[in-house]
This record gives sequence, structure tokens and C-alpha cells, in this order.
Amino acid sequence: MNAPDLGKPLLDYALISEPFPLYAATADAPPTTVHIVVSNGGGSTVFCREIVFSLPHGDLAQSLVDTTSGDGDASVAGWTVEPLQKGVGIVLPEGDYANFVAKAPGGSTPVDASGITISLKKLNISKMPGTARLEVRETATLDTGKWPDSPGFVTLPVTKFPAPLIPVQAVCDFRADKLEVSSGGAVRLTWNGPSTLSYTILSGGGATPAEDQPNPTTGHEWNGTVTRDTTFVLQYVTGATTHYLTTVVTVDNPTVNGLKVVGDEGLHVTKDAHVDGDLNVGRNAGITGTLAATDDITTHAHFIDPDGRPLRSN
Repeated sequence: MNAPDLGKPLLDYALISEPFPLYAATADAPPTTVHIVVSNGGGSTVFCREIVFSLPHGDLAQSLVDTTSGDGDASVAGWTVEPLQKGVGIVLPEGDYANFVAKAPGGSTPVDASGITISLKKLNISKMPGTARLEVRETATLDTGKWPDSPGFVTLPVTKFPAPLIPVQAVCDFRADKLEVSSGGAVRLTWNGPSTLSYTILSGGGATPAEDQPNPTTGHEWNGTVTRDTTFVLQYVTGATTHYLTTVVTVDNPTVNGLKVVGDEGLHVTKDAHVDGDLNVGRNAGITGTLAATDDITTHAHFIDPDGRPLRSN
């Protein structure tokens, strides 16, 4: 508190953070919102002109924010909330603070039993655990003909707890929207997990990410295509340990770079087989139907019919 000579406020104040509880920030932590509920708990009408909220700024345990950025709004129409800089003709605390002022419509307005909620948004919380004191300076009166010379003053403690380790179970439901696609078909992967983590999708050469697909990402979606059966791996780090989840997408007509068949069963094609390049057969080739060629067929031995006689061309 920087001004012990200030009076007591006429209104009541309480706050809650979003998210709650409030944790000291970690790397890449999303911005925080602080909701301040302003209410009239007395039996008399209170007329209010403005309320100044001062958030300790810095990197100490008693600091609430580590930048002075942010904005705000109010739950009651006509009220405005905006950041303040020093030298604006409003009583502000000495020291390092992020200041916001909530102004009543029409210069002043009564605050009745319905109250007001002031939301300070896009706040970057400081990284050191501890309790900060948000300072409130209220310009209010019970008699609009007699305004106080100095604002009413109160502090609201806000505790920043140490950030907990994210349990591995917090990341789950890694899945593909389709279990099977055709070669070149689109695949969408989704999962659930904290937005504070960085996720990387790993896969083999059969998968191609969309052009605008970030990897790694803090989001919860991956889009791309596959040309052959692909195992996707979701990789993330929590508690200094790397974890993995997997899901599989199969392709009903895969495109592969090469195919080698070994074993007694061989290769069986029930419909047409199209070969754009050379077809080399190292041993016997058995043909039960018609063999048609638009160019030469060359053999280093003979083409033999079922009776053992050499075949002749047309």
C-alpha cells in the first residue's frame, strides 16, 4: 500500500482469476483474465465516478504481471475499462504497476444491489510464485453534492501458486477422423490436452502435412494426406519426459516405392495388372488367358505351348 492516508471504500470488492487457481506463469503460458466483482453491501445508494485498479508489475513474488499490457470490459452497459499511463491526472500509486481505470457512464452512476463485474483481460502473469496485492482506488460518495478529496482504498490479495506438473494422462484421445482412406486421401488427426504443451506429429514417408500445418504445434489438430498405411505418433514433453501416443490409418490402394514378394504364395492379381516400365521374370511365367503386347516380347529361351511346341508370333 502506497497511500496510508486514503479512506476506506464504500463498495465491496472480490476477485477471481480465469483460469482458477492462478499459477505462476510458465513458458508459453496463455494470457489470464482477472474478474473483479464490485458490489454494494450497504443499505445506502453509492454513487461512483471511477475505480482505478493497480496491478503490481515485475518479476518478484509480490508482482502480479510481468508486462503492462492488457485491456478490459465491464458487465454493465455504459461503463468503460481501459489501461492508464502516469500523468493522466488520476491518483496512481508510486512504483511499478499496470494501471486500469473503470469509468461510470455520465460522469457518475449509482451502484445498487446488482453490482458490476470488471474483467481485466490478456494479462501476462509473472513467473515467480507468491502473493500479490491488487490495489483499488475508488472515487465514490453517498451524496453527489459532496465528493471526497481522496479515493477510498483497499487491497485484494492474489496468490500465484507454483505451476503443477502436467500429468501424462492429461493428453489423450489421439485419433484419426477416418480409419481407412484411398491413396492421396485427406486425414485429420485430433487429440485432447493442455494448450501449454507443444505437440509434434511423427510419421513415415507415406504422410504429407497440409501446406499450412504447423509442426510442432500447441493446437490439437493435424491435417494432411496419406498414400500408404501410416502409423502416426503424437510426441509431447511433460515433467522433463517425452511421451508418445499412436494411431494408424490404412490405405485401400497404397502407393509404394517398390514391392518385393518372397515365399511360396507368390503374387496373385485378380484383375488387370498395368506395368508402365519393364517387366522382368526370372523363372517361369504361367499365363492362363490371353497375352497381348503392343511391342516386341523377347525371350532368351522359347515360348512353349502346353504340348511342348514352340510358339510363333502373328
